[in-house]
Parts: sequence; C-alpha cells; structure tokens
Amino acid sequence: MKEFDVAIIGGGPAGLGAAIYSGRAMLKTVLFDKFGTGGQLNSYEKIANYPGFFEDTPTYRLSESLLAHAQRFGAEIIYDEITSISDDGEWKVLKGLADSYKVRASIVATGVRYKNLGVEGEEGLRGRGVSYCATCDGPFFVGKDIVVVGGGDSALQEAQHLTQFGREVTIIHRRDEFRAYPDLREMVQKHPKIKCLMNSTVQSIEGKDFVEGIIIKNVVTGEISKMKTDAVFIFVGLQPNTEFLSGYADLDDYGYVKTGEDMSTSKKGVFAAGDIRIKDVRQVITAVSDGAIAAQSAWKYMSCRK
Repeated sequence: MKEFDVAIIGGGPAGLGAAIYSGRAMLKTVLFDKFGTGGQLNSYEKIANYPGFFEDTPTYRLSESLLAHAQRFGAEIIYDEITSISDDGEWKVLKGLADSYKVRASIVATGVRYKNLGVEGEEGLRGRGVSYCATCDGPFFVGKDIVVVGGGDSALQEAQHLTQFGREVTIIHRRDEFRAYPDLREMVQKHPKIKCLMNSTVQSIEGKDFVEGIIIKNVVTGEISKMKTDAVFIFVGLQPNTEFLSGYADLDDYGYVKTGEDMSTSKKGVFAAGDIRIKDVRQVITAVSDGAIAAQSAWKYMSCRK
C-alpha cells in the first residue's frame, strides 16, 4: 500500500492549488482524480475573471498551468476514484477503485456537479438533446432552437455561449428575476438571440429518439403550454460530490462540508477546499485560495505530530 504525507482528492482548481502549496512545503503529495485534472473548468470554454488570465482566456490554459505548477513541486498525479476514508491510528486509509493508500493528512476537493431537473423525459433523452454542458454539446445544435433552464450565473453564462450555435436561445426561470450577477442579467436581456421566459417551469421533456419539445407551466397563472425545441440545457443548481464522506465528516443538509476558516473538518487531519465547502462565493479564485489554506493547515497539523 503506497504511503504519502498528504493526499488531495479532486483535481479541480482547489485540489491543484492545494497540491502546489503542499508540494512546495516539501510534503510527499499525491493528487487523486477520476478522469483528468481541471474540474469544473472543463465545463467552460473561457475564463475572464482569474488574475493574470484575462481577455477571455481558454480555460484549458489555466488548468494546464495549475497542473504544471503542482508537478513542478513534486506532486504525484494518480487517476483513481476514492470511495471512502477511514482512520488507522495516526494514518488515514483511502480506498480507491484501483487501490488503497495510507496518508497522514487528506484534503478533500471533489467539487460539485449539476443537479438534475427531475422531470419526465430528462433521463431518457440525456445525451440526445438533454445536456448539462454547453461547451461539450453546443456545437451539435448549430442553427437549432435551444432552451436553457435556470437563473443563476451558470445558466446565463451558458446561454450566452450557446448563442454561437443556436438559432434562438430561450432561458426559462421559475422566478420573476434572475439570481445572477447584474452584468450577466444585462447581457442576456440585451442579446438579440436570447429570449427570457420568467415565472415558468419545465414540466416534462418530450421526444422519441431526440428532444422535440417541452411542456411549460406558468407558476403564477397555472397555464400549461408547449414549446418546440431541439435541445434542453439544464443549470438548476449544484450537488456536492461528498457522498463518500457521509457518516465520516460533518456535512450540512445539502451535503456541503462544514469547515473552519483553516479548512479543517470535524475529522482531525482531514481538510476540505473549494466548492464542496459551505460558503457564499464559489469561483475559481476562491477555490484556489481554499486549496492553499488547506495545504498550509495540513502542514501545521503534521508538524505538531512529529
């Protein structure tokens, strides 16, 4: 069984930030990720709000830079999915699908995933017009009618991205105003290819082999209507990837990890960073910051036990 000083679970900005600081502290560091590093960065095409990466920089450049930086300081990358953490004296045992590992401290940075809408037709038409990633699937709908469901930052950003491909993009939101930042709200309201349908919910998604339309309910009047569309992109919130921590570390009712300012969890030697934490702002810059703090805290934790 391989042994490490610090194990970082998750290869998004928080995990990579932690790996940089942990490696620089001369700790034997491993970073685990299921598929490849980048995390939520891989769901977007460009980034314009990370220091030093401006003018709509492709997200892969930031992801590659963070990975190279972590590897420069000696972090080892292992592609394995960690399914549980348990205690073994001063050690933590991480069980993965491929192997098990012993570590002195762990930093959990597994991020979040998009929630399902939970309506009829969604699951059956997933990948056939139902999508959760505009960057991944937008090019399949050139000249088509597209619906975006949601009213937060992600929904509006993805709607803007989809205007590159779709003939028309309709945003459907259950409230009377969007929850996104003012500049995003102004952008979609002024965009000639975007329509906004407020106070409305999607009741079902219709289609035999591919998406053909949706059933809509006006939450104010109760009116039911049908809209033809070729694609439904769903951005209705986030679900933290913390199922493997249930019963081990303290989570809130939504599955987010409870931490202190130093990123410590209810378990000694286990820290959390990034979007899985209970916090108000979930951005790349705050994720990297969380990772740096978690790594420093892990170093202090281990220093006290030498």
